[in-house]
Amino acid sequence: MARQLSALLLSSAAALASVAAAPQQDEMDNLTAVFDAVLTGMAYAGAGLCFFAIVWAGFLLMAEGAEGEGRGSRARNAVFMAVVGLVVVLLAKGIAAGIVGRIIAVLPEI
Repeated sequence: MARQLSALLLSSAAALASVAAAPQQDEMDNLTAVFDAVLTGMAYAGAGLCFFAIVWAGFLLMAEGAEGEGRGSRARNAVFMAVVGLVVVLLAKGIAAGIVGRIIAVLPEI
């Protein structure tokens, strides 16, 4: 009997602790707003760095002139890497927007 009573008390205590640990909806909204703001800043920084890298690649292309290394020139690699970096940053922003807009279900509904 004591064993059943202790099991009942422990399970009810665990249930109360799990309910108390659930985040509130306004806390979740604040967290997603901050996360979205950080990713927006990263998207702006990524776009700026991409623009700078493409301009830098233009200078490299002018410096190499007709005597570049062929298909593997530094200028073409710089442009390719800048565009790939911009795509990665924008994909991160898009995935986060999908999560915030509840298009992609990650967290259970509260």
